[in-house]
Amino acid sequence: MGSKADSRMTKTPEELLAMRYGGATVAENIKREIESGKVIEDENGFLSFRDTPPNIDWVMVPNGPLLRCTFLIGFMFEVAYAKSAVPNGCSACYKVKVAPRTLRELVAAWGIGKRIECLSKWGVDLNNAYSQDVYAGYFYTSGLDQARAIYRIAREAIDGEPKLGPDIPMSIKRGCSDYEAALGPSDKYEFPPELVELEAYLKTKFIRRRKSENARPLPLAHWIDTAFRIGDDTYLDFTGGRPLRPKTLTYDPA
Repeated sequence: MGSKADSRMTKTPEELLAMRYGGATVAENIKREIESGKVIEDENGFLSFRDTPPNIDWVMVPNGPLLRCTFLIGFMFEVAYAKSAVPNGCSACYKVKVAPRTLRELVAAWGIGKRIECLSKWGVDLNNAYSQDVYAGYFYTSGLDQARAIYRIAREAIDGEPKLGPDIPMSIKRGCSDYEAALGPSDKYEFPPELVELEAYLKTKFIRRRKSENARPLPLAHWIDTAFRIGDDTYLDFTGGRPLRPKTLTYDPA
């Protein structure tokens, strides 16, 4: 993993990799994940994750710069920092969360998200271990002031949508819930200056493998299936009123 240091760096790559997080050095943390098979190191020292199935829960609305979450949370937080530090690259990340209660509301809120000039994602939150919501939308903002501005814009639009309204829950949170679960309340996060150099260096060593969009299932089909399985019959709005699966025959117990 060695290479020439960036001329702007005050530490050499060796010194950066010797920094300790989670009871071990960064180099040791990375080596452990390489040995486990989670991380691949190629012949040139570049690092990447093994191919994973596409995430069918979410659809992105790219009304803003795309984020580096795979690198920041997947690689820096989980691997390099061994879940013991919040990446500096996430220091300004705030999210406006919208929590639709039905598939009908999710699709309506997704439509509003498409009209707001802010990166967002919409989909099924059921597999999020830190959420008690089935559906969700997240606007990604830079800084609390921007989050509050987007909140006001989205709140007004949602309140005025007949399929939604003021009862739809909304909130502002900082960064990913994984961080708070591991490190405590987000208002207590600290970002030592050495994180900047370490993340800048490892960014030059990390390669994100792009998944084929042709292999990605249509999100609405997955959402409909989820709605059916949790008893959310608003999915019928999107199947022409046809049940997704027939009901089984039941018998009188008497």
